[in-house]
Amino acid sequence: MTTSQNELINQFRELGKVVDNLSVDYWTEYASFNTWQFWLNLIFLFVPLLVLLKFIDRSQIFRILFFGFTIHALMNYFDSIAVGKGFVFHPYPIFPLFDINLSVNTSFIPVTFMLFYQYGVNKKKNMYIVGLVAALFTGIILGSLDDAIDLLRVYKGTNIFFIFLVDYIEFLLAYWLTCFFNRMRKKQEEI
Repeated sequence: MTTSQNELINQFRELGKVVDNLSVDYWTEYASFNTWQFWLNLIFLFVPLLVLLKFIDRSQIFRILFFGFTIHALMNYFDSIAVGKGFVFHPYPIFPLFDINLSVNTSFIPVTFMLFYQYGVNKKKNMYIVGLVAALFTGIILGSLDDAIDLLRVYKGTNIFFIFLVDYIEFLLAYWLTCFFNRMRKKQEEI
């Protein structure tokens, strides 16, 4: 490794420490246990998981959970990029050091999408329309609510419609990936 590369690595590490300290200070002052936003985020984290436990179709549990895990991963990847590039900011993170909206990306939206997906599969509905309705619910309705109560800030021309489009794309990617692996499973069973 060159000296200049090592210097840049050290700068990244030092700036990372500064950002981490700012994150903890900000969270302690504005987003910790003494705010109603913290408790709302806690509800967004745990209540959907309880709903999922009650309503998930256990005969297709692994397929639905794979779909949900894919949504979870995509949500967190895209949100991390959007936060890092300054398109969105979450003023009330549930934990310090997480710039993403962990409760919504990890629980609320994946569970919502899983239940829509389950409905579409069980009722043999067009998944493109099911995904569109799910994204309207999460992108437009939830996004507007988050914006209205200041759980989400958008910048650089980003708006709620953009969030809806990203949610729909994530639904489609998860659907296609789940279909791909489901076909692989069915081919294996035929052998």
